[in-house]
Amino acid sequence: MIHLIFITIAFTNDTMYPSMSSLSRAVLARSRVFVVVFASRRQSSTRVMPTDAAPTCVAYDDTRTACIIGTATGELVFRDRASSSRAPSIDTSGTSPRSKSQSHVSTAPWTRETSTRATDGDVGIVDVALCDAECGRRVAACAENGEISFWDVETRARDALVALVAGRVDGGARARQIAFAPRCGSLLLAAACDDGVVRFYEPRERCSGTAWEASDAFESARPGGRATALAWRRASESGQWPLLAVGMSWPRDGRHTVCVLARDARARRWRVVAETEHDADADAETKRLAWSATTTTRGAINLVAARGSTCVVYECTGLTTSGVGSMKTIGRLRHPGVVMSCDWNASGSVVATTCEDGVVRLWSANLKDGTWCEHAVAE
Repeated sequence: MIHLIFITIAFTNDTMYPSMSSLSRAVLARSRVFVVVFASRRQSSTRVMPTDAAPTCVAYDDTRTACIIGTATGELVFRDRASSSRAPSIDTSGTSPRSKSQSHVSTAPWTRETSTRATDGDVGIVDVALCDAECGRRVAACAENGEISFWDVETRARDALVALVAGRVDGGARARQIAFAPRCGSLLLAAACDDGVVRFYEPRERCSGTAWEASDAFESARPGGRATALAWRRASESGQWPLLAVGMSWPRDGRHTVCVLARDARARRWRVVAETEHDADADAETKRLAWSATTTTRGAINLVAARGSTCVVYECTGLTTSGVGSMKTIGRLRHPGVVMSCDWNASGSVVATTCEDGVVRLWSANLKDGTWCEHAVAE
């Protein structure tokens, strides 16, 4: 059985149909394939991208024209669609400007690829991150041993891609998830760690993006916890500090919450501006988090959290770069097994999920009463 565990929502061309790509993990180490499932309201199809080892994680850039894959044996595989007039250019400085064509998802095939060994021995990759296209092709990977490595993907002769190491840092504790901050004016990576600390990393050499080091950290006031998931909320304007949603868990107490962090520029620290109450109906640690890209008709931003066999949808109102007015539960998406991943489509109207039963589902709320409905689209 193939377990579908990673999802990225994208749009095809200019249509309003959600095109969902989910990564099959070949846990299944025998098959060693990277499966992409495209689903819309009209039809679904699959594409298979072979890898040398079982994929464990994947990340896309903001244009969905490039992706980075981590494997169980410590290999990083970078792919992009740069093969046609729609494709983005990648220069050796790593700071190519964002073109008009990058505002749409390219339908060109994934023709270019490069790979590199990110760890020693067979230490696997836990999570990967890929920064926004306007910041170049900067990649981060966290390994099972806690090390976080940073890479630059450059274009060489004959349009060949090469991954060059740009620095390594000791995570201090095993990182569960990592993610680059979007549009905050500089490169910033957040890491959710097992010791309950969210660590932030920046390059000392900002122009070249090298010599990465820890620049800040957030630790919950409640001891004994661990950070299990995180998701950045893209700021409305470039250069502003984005909000960060973090899944927190205290296994000994059986307590699991989602909190939202905002950057206090004056105090130069991260603080909690919203936190969910303990939810007995979703009594499990948060595995994945995702913000909707647009506001709802009520002027709110929604956040979905994969917790056990339930995806909880939260409505956040009064969002600013410094806080959240209110945060309440508006939906529970129940599954027959553990939810492995979740994400929104570009309009913020559809949630896509994958479950350990191997089914990709689309969910949307009824416009009349707000009830969430399920649509199984691939298995």
